[in-house]
Parts: sequence; C-alpha cells; structure tokens
Amino acid sequence: MQVLSQQEETTVSVSSSAAGQGIPQFSLILATSGRTVELDRFLHSLATSRFDDLECIVVDQNSDERLVDLLARWEGRIAIKHLRSSIGLSRARNAGLLRAKGEIIAFPDDDCWYTPRLLPNVLNFFVDNPSYGLLSVGVRDAANVISGNRWLQDACDLTTTNLFRTSVGYALFLRRRAIATLPQFDETLGVGAGTPFASGEDTDYVFRLLSSGVRGRFDRRLTIHHPRGDMFSGRTDKVRAFSYGCGMGRVIRNREKFPLLPAFVAYDFARAAAGALSGKLDAAALCMAHGRGLCSGYFAPKERNNDK
Repeated sequence: MQVLSQQEETTVSVSSSAAGQGIPQFSLILATSGRTVELDRFLHSLATSRFDDLECIVVDQNSDERLVDLLARWEGRIAIKHLRSSIGLSRARNAGLLRAKGEIIAFPDDDCWYTPRLLPNVLNFFVDNPSYGLLSVGVRDAANVISGNRWLQDACDLTTTNLFRTSVGYALFLRRRAIATLPQFDETLGVGAGTPFASGEDTDYVFRLLSSGVRGRFDRRLTIHHPRGDMFSGRTDKVRAFSYGCGMGRVIRNREKFPLLPAFVAYDFARAAAGALSGKLDAAALCMAHGRGLCSGYFAPKERNNDK
C-alpha cells in the first residue's frame, strides 16, 4: 500500500486496486469520525452495487487507527484512498477535493448507504442532461421513509428559495467541470468547525454554484439511504438543534436571503406547538432551540466576505 504526503497534517494511503487506474467516473469523498460499523455498511453497499468505476476517498478524522483493519478488508474490491485530516466536516471535504480525480464528485456521510442502482442512474442523468452540473437525490431511512430533502415536489430545478430543503450534502453529485473554479467549502461552517455554526456548509456551497451559473436538479426518484436526524427522530439534542439552527441562520445572512429567516423561524415554532399539543414535549423543545439558533446565527457578526 503506497503512502503519499499531502500536507503536514495529512497523509494518504492508496489501495493497490486504485493504483495505476485512469480517471474514474466517481470520486466519493467521505469524512468519518467515531464510526466503523456504519462505514463498513457503506462500503458494503458500494461492493454489492457492482459498479466499480469509482474511487472512495475516506477522510479519517479519528485520533486512533480504528479504520486501518476495516479498510484493509475492502482492499482489492473498492478503490480506496485513505486520508487523514484535522477535525471539521468542511476541512475533510476540502482535503478530499484536493485528491479527487473523478468526473462526478459526491460527499456521502459515514452513516449513509447507497442503493444498488444509484451510481449508474446518476451517471445516466448527467449523460442525458449535459446542461446540468449538479444533481441532488432523495433521502430515505432504513424503513424507506423520507428522512432528508423534504421538499414538496418530487423533482424540480434547484433555486435559492428551495436549497434548504433540496440540497443536503450527502445527497449531492457534482460534475467536476462545474466546480473547477469554485472556492472550497467554507471551513467556518459545518460539524467540527470550531464555531457555533454546525451546519449549512453544503447549502452555502450550492448557493455559490448557482450564483456562478451552474444548473442544478433535485430528483427524489433516485435514492440514498440515511437515518433520520430531525427534531422528532429522537437522535438529536438541544445543543445540536441550536448549533444546526445557527449554521442555517449564518448562511441566510451570508447569502442575503432575509425573507427566509422569519419563514423558517415561524415553521420551527409551528412545529414546536404541534409537538407540544401532541404530547411530544422533548421534540417541541428541540424545535424551539433550532428556531433560536436560526436567529442567533443570522445576527452573529459577519466577520468576512464568504464569496471570496
């Protein structure tokens, strides 16, 4: 297994199955910390899809060697690049982008998994629709219930008014040429950024794509699987709800979309009221925390121009 030097804080291990290959159709940039069983499930979904024209760039943010044996088990079956980076989802994605060679870039989470025909269908979309540079797909949990990208329409073009409900990061696929001149992810946004803004990095990135003239499409008929993480799922807490709201508010401020702020705050408070009336007091409190986070993130000082 070849070891390459990237930066002082980052090393790269390239599996022998990837060495010497040409440009793959897909580069899947997967940031991971603290998970092994879920990551193994994702790699299994790739292996069983029998679509091998890809590289999986695993950006390891663990402080130990827990992934070494796991990734070794998939060597020869999946082309894997093993990177290490400092903590932060946006930092990990940026590190992966520096090494990605594929014609189509994606950012799967370490607890998601792909359906068998997802990658061939995504490839067919881009072949059939050359004017589009971005595709966002539907998200369902293990019970096949919608768990992300909860937009009213099953298919539509991406616009700046629907991005918060159609562009979750792990469901995005981008043509390489569409992002060739685009800045990297804003490292002040996202989980592990070291700021109050624990979300919004993917939406902010798509905002900039659309502003640069890239066309995007949402299509729920194509599916990625991911567990629910909303306020009624039982998988979050007040700190996370507030910090995710902060990230969302920050993006609304940075992209000068103020009308979205009262709309989203009202939506959170309406959900809180509905939860309280139905006896789901914990979920109601989380919705309130998210709404407060939206306001806090929006009114936080704007320290720099994020369009640069």
